[in-house]
Amino acid sequence: MKVQLEGKVKIRAVHDADVNSFLQKIGLLEDMKNGRLTCSFCNCVLSIDNFGGVFKENGKLKSFCQKTECYLEALKEKSNVIRGK
Repeated sequence: MKVQLEGKVKIRAVHDADVNSFLQKIGLLEDMKNGRLTCSFCNCVLSIDNFGGVFKENGKLKSFCQKTECYLEALKEKSNVIRGK
């Protein structure tokens, strides 16, 4: 799969040791612990082991897993949001 992104995309990182506190802070930890948090692209159930990240779209948080395809889709979506597409 070839993906070309235009412009810059800011990526923020959270250390593995801080993922639980990060998810708690943004209100997603309980959903993850209860199996209610899913990847916005492939719909797999997210856990600490396969959590890839989150981004905001239209004021809503979208989560994604660590699969390469889903990560690339998240970058593409975030890029589209930044460019207003």
